[in-house]
Amino acid sequence: MGLVLGLVLFWAPLTRVDLDDMTGYGLVSVLPVATLVSAAVLVLTFFGTLALSRPHRALLCVQVVALVFMLHGLGPAVEELARPPTAWQHLGFVEYITRTGEPHVTLDARYSWPAFFAAVGFVTRAAGVDDLAPIMHWSSVGLELLYLVAFYLILRVMWANWRAKWFAAWLLVAADWVGQDYFAPQGFAFALYLVFLGVLLNWFMPAGETEPWRPRRGPFSRGGVGLRTPGERQVGHPGPGERTVVFVVLLGVFAVTVASHQLTPYLMLFAATGLVLMRRCTLRGLPLLMGVVIAAWLSYMAKAYWEGQTESLFSGIGNLADTLGMSVGGRVTRESPELATIQRTRILIAVAVVSLAFCGLYRRRRWRFDDRVAMVLLFVPFLAIGLQNYGGEITLRVYFFILPGACLLMAYLFFPTAFAIARPVRAVTAAAVCGLLIAGSFLFVRFGNENFERVRAGEVEAFETILRTAPQGRVNLVWQVGRRGPVGAFPQAPWGLAAQERWNYTELQAPSRPEDVRPIVEALRQRPGGVFLTTRGNESYNHYTYGLSADHGRRLVKALSASRDLRPVFRHKDADVFALRTPPPGAPPPVPPATGFSVGKTTWTQVGVLATLLLVISLTAREIARLRGRPSRHPALQGLGYSVWPLLALYVIVVFERFHILGS
Repeated sequence: MGLVLGLVLFWAPLTRVDLDDMTGYGLVSVLPVATLVSAAVLVLTFFGTLALSRPHRALLCVQVVALVFMLHGLGPAVEELARPPTAWQHLGFVEYITRTGEPHVTLDARYSWPAFFAAVGFVTRAAGVDDLAPIMHWSSVGLELLYLVAFYLILRVMWANWRAKWFAAWLLVAADWVGQDYFAPQGFAFALYLVFLGVLLNWFMPAGETEPWRPRRGPFSRGGVGLRTPGERQVGHPGPGERTVVFVVLLGVFAVTVASHQLTPYLMLFAATGLVLMRRCTLRGLPLLMGVVIAAWLSYMAKAYWEGQTESLFSGIGNLADTLGMSVGGRVTRESPELATIQRTRILIAVAVVSLAFCGLYRRRRWRFDDRVAMVLLFVPFLAIGLQNYGGEITLRVYFFILPGACLLMAYLFFPTAFAIARPVRAVTAAAVCGLLIAGSFLFVRFGNENFERVRAGEVEAFETILRTAPQGRVNLVWQVGRRGPVGAFPQAPWGLAAQERWNYTELQAPSRPEDVRPIVEALRQRPGGVFLTTRGNESYNHYTYGLSADHGRRLVKALSASRDLRPVFRHKDADVFALRTPPPGAPPPVPPATGFSVGKTTWTQVGVLATLLLVISLTAREIARLRGRPSRHPALQGLGYSVWPLLALYVIVVFERFHILGS
């Protein structure tokens, strides 16, 4: 009854929400009180179910799914279009690959990892879907549900009681405020990451070292000193044939991830290596095979990404101080007290989650549990900080990837035993307080940027109008940013949603007096085919991030309308587009020809490609031979072992040669 009442009270008042009334605190500032109260009711009903003496799985499942729609479905429910603007850029990637049949690797670095965009284009075309907007709009809900299904594979091998497992799943939903579950390769790759880990733990867990035993005296017993209960257990007894098939599927999942996203394959590699070193995975040769595949894709298929700039590409490796400074303190604005509060709260939440996870690990060890898998899932994502700053977002991505391990250990803090206590009132009460704080902080920080991250209908219509009315050739899109440039970014708008090869972006620093439109006119005179765009989202971004006045955008539009040099192309409450009344002579620049994948040539490249193929085949065959129980002294297996090392040496030499010659 409480669940039904909470859902009704949560969704019914949202019809009266006016997003234009948001303050600097974002969406939470306009949420009705009834919605916030009902959110607390829904949280408490879940913990009420946890307090029961036995698990009611159907009810718990409904409550966790309801939490997904309540938290991650809140944005889609109150906003007209998919958020954030980057999702529309990804739509443009899908449109371009579907239209041309190949990626344009020099147009954007993400085209060097095109699997996600190509797969979406193929599936939607095969299904006859022409409009991806609804899929984009609700992708956060769909991905979160997919995360839960994949997380189940991890939870089922954990030696823990049912309350800890359900609370961990609940936390995975409530603590995921980072907003990476939108229509993007990152969200899709994270689902593959969870599936990858779940497959490793369910089919390749060593049996001999994970036999559970239960301590007889309690957490502080001195009996059995030095003996610990493994925190994991083998589930089922898959045979060699089944493991072989699953291993091939596992390699397919990894290959798709390598071709989809820049960062996630490294996290997979770190996690697999950690599980092997911790003796929780029998695929001893898997990390080497994964490393070869990652380096091969980067060296051969992503050449356009690093060619001529290897110095800048690898300059961030090991530079921890600068990386942390840029991605933690450097992301807190000094211009908006409200936005700064939200950003600091995000940092505090991340610190609190990690701290509670450490406390949960400590409490489990007091109960003499050896949680090696949870430790690997918690610690190995921090290795990514040593790679590069990832545009100042690396700590955000690290938090995203530590969530599976952190949520599990946080649940262990309240429910540390492998057996369920009949009525753990104090533990459930403490967990409920923690859950209320986490769910409340989610509503505060997840949608704190909504003033400039939500996409308005007029903004999409503005880009469509520009494409429809502009002459053939390149479109020079002029826009303003409230900081001395170049910022190296793009307008806070759904840019690039179609015909990405036609857009050219000219960034102008917004003057303190928006009435001065002379820089805009001069920029439009530089080349034919130019238009100036200002959107309410970009104006809000300049206000909250760079401290421009709240009425800066309104005054700018008024000055543009009064200028005798400009004419309106598109007018809307959400966006305005202007062009010169007298365009500059000549035709717009032609669209440059597309650049597809190119391996590039060096002296040893052809030999390296052959060595890479043979090395992948040898490593895969050797691992399959191990799975099928072939003895190491078998002549075929010995031959594979002897061939790996010279092939690996040749492979490494060619990779270094390519980076040295093509990257300089």
